[in-house]
Amino acid sequence: MEQDTICVPIVMYHHVKNHGLGKDVISPYEFESDLKYLSQNNYHTITMTDLINYVYNGDPLPENPIILSFDDGYWNTYKNVFPLLKKYNMKIVLSIIGKSVDDFSKVKEENINYSHITWDEIKEMQLSGLAEIQNHSYNMHKISNIRYGCGQKPNESLSDYEKVLTDDVITFHNHMEAMIETSPNTFTYPYGKYNDNTDAILKKLGYKATLSCGYGVNLIKRDPDRLFGLKRICRSHNYNMCKLLKDGRETLKYIKTQ
Repeated sequence: MEQDTICVPIVMYHHVKNHGLGKDVISPYEFESDLKYLSQNNYHTITMTDLINYVYNGDPLPENPIILSFDDGYWNTYKNVFPLLKKYNMKIVLSIIGKSVDDFSKVKEENINYSHITWDEIKEMQLSGLAEIQNHSYNMHKISNIRYGCGQKPNESLSDYEKVLTDDVITFHNHMEAMIETSPNTFTYPYGKYNDNTDAILKKLGYKATLSCGYGVNLIKRDPDRLFGLKRICRSHNYNMCKLLKDGRETLKYIKTQ
């Protein structure tokens, strides 16, 4: 491996609850087993800002860095994940849907299956130093034959697409800055849908990194372009951290031989 090149696995989570276990849902017991495994095997959780500062400034990273990324901002992340982060002193990157957070901040419904966290809960998590908040769009989680997530529509002009995406990102920024007095530096693509235009627009808006749903482990060099379209591995029910990281290493071996 070249000097200044590091291996950074990013694990993707959605729901942590006791029912409906499957591709995007694991139990609190399974999540705690992940944290135990990482602790016992000398892995260190980092944030996207840590990774960005490594690439841009050469800031040092701990041995065996790993990012635990949570998408959507479900209330079960606050209820079931946050206490375990405090117990094991580990960090996550939490990519929230702005509109959903706004809506549930008004109704304050605490349903373990579908509720989203509130701005007050997000601020509590952020102030703990254990959760970094990032952008998963303000309101671009629709699936239709017109637009899929934040992807560019067929035959949509670049100027029209740029306006739609920019408006959404600015709306998210305004809400996040007003509610928790911080701004995101990373965009997590809804449903992993994007193209080169998406990245170019986000760079223009000041974003330093993007998270995709593409499978794999990342080899990071001190090249800012390496921070866009970062790959992740989905943590599903019965796919434990040991197996997940082993599969990731095998993928990395294949990449190195190409």
